[in-house]
Amino acid sequence: MWLLAVMLVAVSGHATSSWAAQTPTEVVERTMKDMLYILTELKDASRSAQRQWEIEQVVRRAFNYEEMAERSLGETGIKSNAAERRQFVRLFVQVLRDDLADHLRDYSAAQVVYLAEGNDADGAQVMIAPAGQEVDTRIEFQVVRRSGAWLVNDISIDGASIMAKYQAQFTRILREGSFSDLMEYLKQKAVIA
Repeated sequence: MWLLAVMLVAVSGHATSSWAAQTPTEVVERTMKDMLYILTELKDASRSAQRQWEIEQVVRRAFNYEEMAERSLGETGIKSNAAERRQFVRLFVQVLRDDLADHLRDYSAAQVVYLAEGNDADGAQVMIAPAGQEVDTRIEFQVVRRSGAWLVNDISIDGASIMAKYQAQFTRILREGSFSDLMEYLKQKAVIA
């Protein structure tokens, strides 16, 4: 029994260190493989709840989603309380999950080519080129180092940042309405997907 416990600790320590030792490209590659596998294997409409749950787990593991949610709110996020921010982050993850699924559903892992990795003071960029049946596109993943691991911080599809899109949408809603209006918008968007 004692030997089994030691072996489990050694294996889990190795898995953690290998995850932390991954390069930005390896993190993006694993994330894409996981997403595309889920989208392929669970594409039947009857499995949509399981598909959403599985993709959400990938987002929570591979994305810097809490900081992304905070950035998407901009200055207006400061006015919300802790409970509202937690609820916002939960809804943000669901919207991000559904946007990613919508953008990636036409691709397969075999079609993804990893073009380049670049580093700068803020993190790294990984450029990929997935080619679907009807679309050829470029996707750039912005990744940052947090707590020893690389996490996706933004995605630009053909030059259009998903974070810039969220910031523009959320700022418009907050300018014309309230934080409650934004929360209602996110709830409806998550239900529709």
